[in-house]
Amino acid sequence: MEFKEYQKKASKTIQDYAKAKEASALIPFLGLIGEAGSVISELKKSLRDGESYTNYNNKLKEELGDVLWYIATIATQYDINLEDVASSNLDKIIDRFDNSSTSNFITYDESYPKDEQFPREFEVVFEVINDNGREKVHIIEKKTGNQLGDEITDNSHQDDGYRFHDIFHFGYVAFLGWSPVVRKLMGLKRKSDDNIDEVEDGARATITEELVSLYIYNHSLDHQLFKYSSSVDTEVLKTIQKLVSGIEVSSCTQKQWETAIINSYKVYDELRQNNGGRVLVSIKNRKLIYLGKN
Repeated sequence: MEFKEYQKKASKTIQDYAKAKEASALIPFLGLIGEAGSVISELKKSLRDGESYTNYNNKLKEELGDVLWYIATIATQYDINLEDVASSNLDKIIDRFDNSSTSNFITYDESYPKDEQFPREFEVVFEVINDNGREKVHIIEKKTGNQLGDEITDNSHQDDGYRFHDIFHFGYVAFLGWSPVVRKLMGLKRKSDDNIDEVEDGARATITEELVSLYIYNHSLDHQLFKYSSSVDTEVLKTIQKLVSGIEVSSCTQKQWETAIINSYKVYDELRQNNGGRVLVSIKNRKLIYLGKN
C-alpha cells in the first residue's frame, strides 16, 4: 500500500469530537504521544519477559500502526501530503547518514586548468619553531618545499594548540574537495573565471571557511576535541550548511561534513601530541593521514 492510499483511507476514520470541537486539532497530537508511549510499553514488556513474550512483534506492529494513523491524521488536518513527508524525511536522513554513495563528492576544480587544481594527493609538513619561548607553526608543502602562508601561533592567551588548526582546512580539501583558504595558500585560485575567483575563491568564502572552522572548534571544546567521538551533533552540521549556503560547498551533505570534521580532528590530535609532523592529503582517496614526525 502506498502512503497516498493509506492517508486517503485513514482520513475517512477521523472522528469529530463533539465535546471538544475547539480542541479537535489537538486530539491527534495527544493521541500520538499516547501511542508512542504504548510502543515503549511493548519494549518494556519484551525486556521484562524476554522470550516468553511471544506476541511482541505482533503487538509492536499494532502499536506502530496506531502511531502511523495519528501521523496521517495530523498531516490530513494541515493539508500535508504523507508521501511528501516520507520523501522529504528520506532526503534528510540520506543527507545526514548515508556515506555509501560517492556521487555526492564533487571535484569542484575538475574543469579548470591544471595549475588551478588541487593536487590530487600531496604531503604537507607542520614544523614547530621556538621564538623566544613562543611556539609557532609553519607549513611546508613537501614536494615543492614552499612555505604555505605565514607562521601561526595560537592567537590566544592560553596554549590550546590552535596553531595546528590549518589541518582542518586540509581536511576540507581531502573530504570535501574544497577550501578557499588552501587555494590561497597554494596559489591555486581559479583566476581563469573572474566570477569563480571572486565568489568561490575570494575573501568572503575564505572568511566563511575560517568562521566554520572556529565555530566547530569552539563546539569541540565541550567534546574533548572529538578525541573519543565518531559523530557530530546534527544541529552543528545544520548550522554549517547554513553558513556555507550560496557557495559551491553547499552541495556537501551533513555526512560529508561529519566525516571531514571527525577525521581532521583525529589528525589534529596527533599533530598536537607529536608537536608537528607530516600529513598526507588525498583527494583521490578521500583520506587525511598522519604519517609521523619525520
